[in-house]
Amino acid sequence: MKRDKSFREQVFWMLDSFNGSPIKSALHETIAALNRNNDSNEAKTALEKLIKHATSTTGYYSSYSGDASIDEFPLINKNIIRDNLSQFLSSKCVINKCRKVSTSGSTGTPFSVYHNKQKTNKNKADNIYFSSKSGYTIGDYLIYIKIWPESLNKLQSINLKVRNIHPHSVYDLSSENIEDLIEKINSVDKNVALIGYASAFEKICKDLDSKSENLITFRPTSIITISEALNSYTRNAIKKHFGIYPISRYSNNENGIIAQQISSDNPNFKINTSSYLVEMFDLNQDNKIGFGQRGRIVITDLYNYATPLIRYDTGDVGIMHLDENNQPYFSQVLGRKLDLIYDTKGNLVPEHLSAKLCNYGQFKQFQLVQKKRKEYLINLNTTKKVDEERMITEYKGYFGDDAKININYVDEIPLLRSGKRQEVVNEYYAKKSR
Repeated sequence: MKRDKSFREQVFWMLDSFNGSPIKSALHETIAALNRNNDSNEAKTALEKLIKHATSTTGYYSSYSGDASIDEFPLINKNIIRDNLSQFLSSKCVINKCRKVSTSGSTGTPFSVYHNKQKTNKNKADNIYFSSKSGYTIGDYLIYIKIWPESLNKLQSINLKVRNIHPHSVYDLSSENIEDLIEKINSVDKNVALIGYASAFEKICKDLDSKSENLITFRPTSIITISEALNSYTRNAIKKHFGIYPISRYSNNENGIIAQQISSDNPNFKINTSSYLVEMFDLNQDNKIGFGQRGRIVITDLYNYATPLIRYDTGDVGIMHLDENNQPYFSQVLGRKLDLIYDTKGNLVPEHLSAKLCNYGQFKQFQLVQKKRKEYLINLNTTKKVDEERMITEYKGYFGDDAKININYVDEIPLLRSGKRQEVVNEYYAKKSR
């Protein structure tokens, strides 16, 4: 077991050394930057270099001075980038030497950006650093649960095998599939780690809850949940069934790892200041807000020189603070702004409101939907009816006495195109934002 892991690590770093050690150098930068003060000279220099590059080599930023302050730049988002991609591409970007990275398009039209080689290496280094904080080591047998192509090409299959990554589709999580997956992992005589969508782990745990005995005989070295907020049920259920608490990661395809919990006993997310400048903006206006307030997460990617992204509105919402060492962290990452729920007067309701549905029984799945300003839908996947009158009365207390709330019993809450399943959906504000 040790020999296999050590061999894969040695091969990985040997190949990196053969290529001039770009990943090892980037890893040193990641570690050094995360140990520095956020307003250090190095951080300021990285931002200044990016601004000079963006203003001198892209059409979109050409009207700004190379000495401009970050505060002079406007916010951008997926729609702006998609509609003006050629204007964001650096004139020094050689497309066939860059890596094209696309989002899933789960809640809209997909869009792509390009990563230069330095950005790609920095992302690999960030992945190594943050994964190690969860207990994962290069070469561990890694089960990766997400949406995968129906068939991988030969090159993809070889690449995954070499990296000891074993893909498992979120569409293959029936009770029978879950049992087969666990049986397969139980037979593995090596270190095992898992990473995947939070909702995928929730589905696995709910299936395991229905069993008379725990099917799991292995003890994973690491479990990381991605792409969705990790709720308390899933966190505790993973500990119950797998024996360890999971680590929640905040990342996206177009940028990389933005923040991650560093230990299972600390819910705060360490922000990846080695790769990004993070700013917080008001939910509805392009005004910066202070620490401790809920707002939109806006990032500047310090390493993407192929498609410079300055003040990119991720579409996500969180709460940022400063610790005693002047290092920023998120106390909460709440997901997409368009998936927050508002009351009938337009005020944001408490986060994790959907979790209160658990008080009404054991559901295979549940979902809270805002259809219109005063109209809400509660989808429940269960074989038993709930006390509808009590549920509606409670939720009117959150939404308003004039709220119209319907309860809908369903056989399945479908996955999004990304393979994720949304616990909260706001159709009303999504339509208004188009």
